[in-house]
Amino acid sequence: MVASRVVPALRELTPGDWPAYFRGMQPLWGGGLAEEPFVAYQRRLMRSPEAAGRCRLVGLVEGGQLLSAFKAYELHGPCDGAPLRFLGIGAVFTPSELRRRGHASEMLRRSLDEHAALGFDAALLFSDIGAPFYRRLGFALLESREALVDAAQLPRGSGFRPAAPGDEAAISEMLAAHRAPRGLWLARDGWVVRFQLRRLRELARARNVGEPEWGLLAQGGAALVRLSKDCLDVLDAAWTGEAGREAVFAGLRDSCLRAGRGTLRLWPAHQLRGIHSDAARPTALAMIKTLRAGPPLQPSGAELTLLDHI
Repeated sequence: MVASRVVPALRELTPGDWPAYFRGMQPLWGGGLAEEPFVAYQRRLMRSPEAAGRCRLVGLVEGGQLLSAFKAYELHGPCDGAPLRFLGIGAVFTPSELRRRGHASEMLRRSLDEHAALGFDAALLFSDIGAPFYRRLGFALLESREALVDAAQLPRGSGFRPAAPGDEAAISEMLAAHRAPRGLWLARDGWVVRFQLRRLRELARARNVGEPEWGLLAQGGAALVRLSKDCLDVLDAAWTGEAGREAVFAGLRDSCLRAGRGTLRLWPAHQLRGIHSDAARPTALAMIKTLRAGPPLQPSGAELTLLDHI
């Protein structure tokens, strides 16, 4: 008699499951943090008010052993004018000793089916391992480009100041007001800014530093930023006119100089599109899969900024 296969459980991870996932993630996405500070940082992030209802940890578990896991985000935004509900997939991880056994594929297929039944229209992710694995799951590539700008070439000027606590709403409103009329983009409903700031602040806490550099407000413009190892990342930016744009980029130059970064990095989308020379990026490839019945989504453009990177 052939024994029947025990089907692993697909479920939301409990706090007791979290350490195994976070410790496994740390060599890949630790950002220079040692294991225990990284685990504590991730634990605080997942327990934050910003994560509640919009970010979950989902895993494939068998007999108490974590086989694979990922971060599941609930995202919203239009595709060529039609409002959609997205499953955002981030930080897909399988323990090294369990890889190449199909665990991640099984986990994602089952989760995609579950979210389709719940009324999600599409799934969105950013792949650092290339496209073939996700193509086999039915994902298609979207436009994935970035621009690297010499900070010394940015304009000098005034009319800006670094963002401070209390500026979150004003920056969110500026970003929300200047979206592209068509293509695929994610909503600026305030949550994504609050969640990103929680992430940056918890990371700064893990590194024993104070309020991180996270944005600027200008006369007629605003930007969200993040310091990375070699550059200043523009997570998103918007402005009301040419003067606002000049003030924003002057502020970004100032941020680079104060942080000791010689390069500005951005993903060209919305008002950031077409200003600087860009090229196809080798990692963080944007990919999409339609979950609802009907033809696959074929957006007229991908208006995704670094703020959307999950």
